[in-house]
Amino acid sequence: MDDVIVIGAGPAGNTAAWRLAESGLKVLVIEAKAIPRVKPCGGALTSRALDLLPEGFSSYTKSHPTQWTFSNARRQVTITSSTPYCHTVERQYFDQWLAEHAVSRGARLIESSPVTQIEPIAEGYQITTESGSHYTARYLIGADGGHGISARLLGLPRAQNGAAMEVELEVPESLFDKFSSRVEVDIAQYPWGYAWVIPRYPILNIGVGSFRPKKLALKSLLDNYLNFKLGDFRPSSPIKPLAHPLPHRTRLGPLARGHALLVGDAAGLMDAFSAEGIYSALRTGHLAANTILSATKDNLPLDSYNLVIQAEFWPNLRSAIKMAYLFYPLAKFWSEIFFNDTHLLEQYLQVAQGTTTYQQLLHDTEMSLLNHAKIRWPNTRTSE
Repeated sequence: MDDVIVIGAGPAGNTAAWRLAESGLKVLVIEAKAIPRVKPCGGALTSRALDLLPEGFSSYTKSHPTQWTFSNARRQVTITSSTPYCHTVERQYFDQWLAEHAVSRGARLIESSPVTQIEPIAEGYQITTESGSHYTARYLIGADGGHGISARLLGLPRAQNGAAMEVELEVPESLFDKFSSRVEVDIAQYPWGYAWVIPRYPILNIGVGSFRPKKLALKSLLDNYLNFKLGDFRPSSPIKPLAHPLPHRTRLGPLARGHALLVGDAAGLMDAFSAEGIYSALRTGHLAANTILSATKDNLPLDSYNLVIQAEFWPNLRSAIKMAYLFYPLAKFWSEIFFNDTHLLEQYLQVAQGTTTYQQLLHDTEMSLLNHAKIRWPNTRTSE
């Protein structure tokens, strides 16, 4: 019997695995696919995520954009930061590196083994894979992403799923140079979402996504955006878009029950404003490891994980949700405010760099809205 089974070898699962194995626990990671596996993702590591990574991550970074371009159908503005806005990675090899790091710390890894069943037993849990193999452990971490089965099989509330569609294109250097130092975000025609270009030499990751994709023709929107951004360049082979969910929550429900808990996209803790998920994955991986390390001393359940998430993680994410509800229904209105006063855009970059919080950004955004209202509708009362 293992101490901990981790279902899923993404950033959240691997982070929890290496932390637990390094501390002396017997850890098994079960991954549904062969590693390295293709993972649709922009691959942007925000600066606040770097302290959560083991040493050596820089070997896997592809570019370090210091600019962020915000645009709509009519205008655009570019903000330049003194430090990189993000660091881009190719997810299949970044995830492989994290998995290898977990193994180097003592974890065992089983690949190409989709989990089909999770059953509580007296000592903890029994996991059954597609091949019929059984594995047991005292504790369980569900880290199998937005389409994973852990939440359902454990009886924990599942997240809402938005949707994104993207392509990764190797482009001529002359075209790549236009985007080499910047990330571009376009909100022109993407309800509750946006389109983006993320540079990852020599590839451009280009996509569209929405937190409310129902009735949206994402493929058509992506085709139009590609035509707009690629100009005269056309790839020699057919473009094959990749789709993936955007798992997020608007309300926090329990993420732990008994001796099991959820992390990362399986927990639905993606940033509900920016759709950035790697930081949430890494952070919850660490919080899960901390919780299990404390619980194993007395074989305690993991209820405290719910309190840790609520106290340490949720306040910032809740403010991101409020930002989404403030911004997305009136995205074109807000874009005009941002174009005229770039302070809020600069502050958003600071959130990504970890030098301010979503709480502060939300407060300043609300103040900007009030000031805008005062300018447009001043008090016109006259004395009688």
